[in-house]
Amino acid sequence: MPPKIRDLKERLLAAHFTRIIRWSQEDNAYVGSLPELCGDCCHHPSDPQNVAAQLDDIAEQTFRVCLRHNLPFDPPGSALVISRHITPNSDTAAFVSDIRRSLGLNQGDFAAALGVSQSTLSKWETGARRPDAAAYKLLRILRQKPELITV
Repeated sequence: MPPKIRDLKERLLAAHFTRIIRWSQEDNAYVGSLPELCGDCCHHPSDPQNVAAQLDDIAEQTFRVCLRHNLPFDPPGSALVISRHITPNSDTAAFVSDIRRSLGLNQGDFAAALGVSQSTLSKWETGARRPDAAAYKLLRILRQKPELITV
């Protein structure tokens, strides 16, 4: 099998390992684990995306070693579990308002597109409230693919 195809196959198979990202009060950081491969295996003080990237690397490397050396491994699951406390504390307000401004929308239009009240959006942008995990994930997607927004 050509190297590029083999690497892609390994990456796709490794992507099916369950990933858990949670906020740990005692570590004061986001902690990531791959239950099928290891317990808590990485952490970052303020960036759950960094933890997700680290988990991807660990899963790919582990899976690659198992495949190339014919080592046994449990079949990967297919879940991504993220604690509902994934939103960063200090950067959320700037994160939300930066996305809205980059889309050229006022608060009312952006709130309507997200399916939240303008009051809720305003509280997110001032830091009085934080988006829940689902809203935060939607915001991250919109940051990467702004063409998905419908007003």
